[in-house]
Amino acid sequence: MRLEGKTAIVTGASRGLGRAIALAFAREGADVLINYTTREQQAGEVAAAVEGLGRRAILQRGDVSDVVQVRAMVQAALGRFGRVDILVNNAGITMPKGLLETSETEWDRVLAINLRGVFLCCQAVAEAMMAQGGGRIINIASTAGQAGILSGPAYCASKAGVLGLSKCLARAFAPHNVQVNAISPAMIDTEILYWRTPAQWKDTMESIPLKRLGNPDDLAEAAVFLASSGGNFITGATIDVNGGLHMG
Repeated sequence: MRLEGKTAIVTGASRGLGRAIALAFAREGADVLINYTTREQQAGEVAAAVEGLGRRAILQRGDVSDVVQVRAMVQAALGRFGRVDILVNNAGITMPKGLLETSETEWDRVLAINLRGVFLCCQAVAEAMMAQGGGRIINIASTAGQAGILSGPAYCASKAGVLGLSKCLARAFAPHNVQVNAISPAMIDTEILYWRTPAQWKDTMESIPLKRLGNPDDLAEAAVFLASSGGNFITGATIDVNGGLHMG
């Protein structure tokens, strides 16, 4: 198993990409803290599945945009596991509205979850990872942050920020053996896509070179790779998991 004996925090792990990543980590031998905000039952099911795979699970409610709750989450992991080897910043929301339709409140909320949340979680684990001699941080970005697609200005800006922050932290933490990378997905079959109209779905499918939606497990495998020995000499990188949608 590629993550035997490792411990991980996965934010937004009650469903979708976070759920797939948490379960993939557990299958590979990692103990996992399951972070969620509102979907307690679904998060509990993920935690039970992790334990069913023979790994330890922590169920931790917390808003990643709130520094107190973020630090409590990290302390819960340290208290139970003794260390945090892997952090996956997956929690995120979308706002598929144009510039003129997006309110200041909506803009602020998307940036708070998608970008401030990544900053706070990285900040909260950094000291522990440096003290233990290293760690892996994996930030879930989006093709929207590279190419500016249909998902709206707030979402695109937040994910572009995640990409820039990831490179900055990769350079800063490299001397401490803390590797920071991003995964940039698009067209993965999760609820975040379901706002599209039939016409937009048609355009979307025609634009994907592989002519299909991705599965959450497709992205989870990339996360396992970066968290495992396969990622030993990778930092500051972005792995695109998008069926070839964005190649620039």
